[in-house]
Amino acid sequence: MTNNSESNQPDIVHSPVGAEADVESVAEEITSRQISAQTYGGDPVEERKQRLKDIIAELETRTQASERGEDLKPLLEEARSSLEIVETQSARGER
Repeated sequence: MTNNSESNQPDIVHSPVGAEADVESVAEEITSRQISAQTYGGDPVEERKQRLKDIIAELETRTQASERGEDLKPLLEEARSSLEIVETQSARGER
């Protein structure tokens, strides 16, 4: 972030938007533990399935938003595998 030289305050107008640091700090919110909770949690299958789809969409966006997005691919694959498990549960009629 650039500084306003007169007041030594951050120059918000000329600061970059959507920097890699933004992606990294936001990406920390999705964890393997959260994915597992959706896979095996006690909520209805359809709700868990939708949450996993949302997580997958978010991780796909994050992998494309930054050069370091590749670091999120294992988490994305875990979420996709979890979605398959939940879809199987749904197909069996589990709630």
